[in-house]
Amino acid sequence: MIYEKEWENPDYKFLSYKTENLSWYIHFHVSYEICYVTDGEMTVTIGGNEYFLKKGDAVIIFPYQLHKYETKEFSRLHIITFMPELVPSFAEEYKNMIPTDNFFMMMEKYREWLYPNDLFMQKGLVYSIMGSFVKYRTFYVSYKNNEDVLLIKSLKFIENNYAGDCSLRTAAEELSYGYCHLSRTFKQFAQMTYNDYLNHYRINRAVYLLKTGKKMRIQDVAAACGYESMCSFNRNFKDFTGVTPSEMIAKKGGRKRK
Repeated sequence: MIYEKEWENPDYKFLSYKTENLSWYIHFHVSYEICYVTDGEMTVTIGGNEYFLKKGDAVIIFPYQLHKYETKEFSRLHIITFMPELVPSFAEEYKNMIPTDNFFMMMEKYREWLYPNDLFMQKGLVYSIMGSFVKYRTFYVSYKNNEDVLLIKSLKFIENNYAGDCSLRTAAEELSYGYCHLSRTFKQFAQMTYNDYLNHYRINRAVYLLKTGKKMRIQDVAAACGYESMCSFNRNFKDFTGVTPSEMIAKKGGRKRK
């Protein structure tokens, strides 16, 4: 599971942390994100560009850029995410701008500075990285096509409504798109069905709650993630994680919650 730090800190301005074996289906952020490979290798797809990253490589992803991660064998990473308001001068100058190439080859020089412990050091680190990045990059104005807009709206709808009625039919009605058009477009550009994506999102939230939620019963976790049926929750949980909720709790040394 990734993005646990973001879920723990919904009002964050800057986060810097390590993670391993990063794989995550297509998504976007309102923040900037730096993905720096410190060991192993992985593939990052950003927009229509695919980057194969090995040790020492990095990519910098701008707000609202659709992207996904895939690790086939092993990857160890350092992730930095920061909100545009942390670097207002940079964010204003590059507002609605997208780099033609997201690859960044200079992260090694910043390795010892990746845990800034105050606001000024955070700003200094980020401004320095972004200054180095834009020096060797060209940019274009972001004019999103209809498919990008629809996919971003759909992903945002799931993020905001996963705990309740988040069906494809409800999404189509709320977003004012045809049911079949939304279903077809989502599958084409997300490379999975709307329902599969929704279940992935819900189960990842459930994993987060089981690992961090204090004394939450399994049925309460299921309800908090939009599942009315424990049978469906348990089946999807095992399909996506390989273990049952109770087994995951036991692996973490916690007591089983019925």
